[in-house]
Amino acid sequence: MSAALPLIDQVGRLIERTYDFDAGVGPLGRFVVGDLGHARLIERQRAGAGADVTEGAGARLLLRPLPRREAWAAALYLPDALIETLERHDPRREIGGQNVGEFATLVEEVDHLLTFADRVRRREGPLSLLELEWHAGVTKYLVLTHFIARLTGRRDIGDAARSFVERYLFPAEYSEEDPAVRARYRDADRFAIRLIRALRPRSPSERLRLLRRFHRANHHEKMREFARLPVA
Repeated sequence: MSAALPLIDQVGRLIERTYDFDAGVGPLGRFVVGDLGHARLIERQRAGAGADVTEGAGARLLLRPLPRREAWAAALYLPDALIETLERHDPRREIGGQNVGEFATLVEEVDHLLTFADRVRRREGPLSLLELEWHAGVTKYLVLTHFIARLTGRRDIGDAARSFVERYLFPAEYSEEDPAVRARYRDADRFAIRLIRALRPRSPSERLRLLRRFHRANHHEKMREFARLPVA
């Protein structure tokens, strides 16, 4: 796995290749803001000149509608500490307790950006928050297991590694104070796990077809076709 391309762009290309789309947003580093940039966005919001930016320490996708029809401005807030961890413990060289949480967060925010951009580009209606979290849950699992497979040189990473990834991605308890948010995360993770497990007995080509159908489906299609997938 070449380290010549920035990690964020390697992740982005892997996502687009897996789901067979091109969000058309170019190098992803241009969207990234760190702690200082995020603080400036908050100040602009307080002055009434910027996007609705929530204060806090967590990484997030920031969106602002532009005057042009169906056009958006976007930024990816990645805390300085997260970036420093991934620079010190590059997932292309190692994945473990020292960086798996930060790497999963990076993948999630990149997936949010690309999934949103692709839906806007295709002009196929709004993207629900449940869809966004569900899609990211599937993507995080796929990307982490892909990187682990590349590091170990094994196509099948084994049950122990899969369990390690699932423990980090899909918690047994949720800490969000808002019951509606907590329920949404719980449902998104439950649906993501179901799709992930439905993929396992299928051939590589069948997996890709299913994933690409999942990506292109809208909220109602996802609920109808993918929320109750039979699992072997």
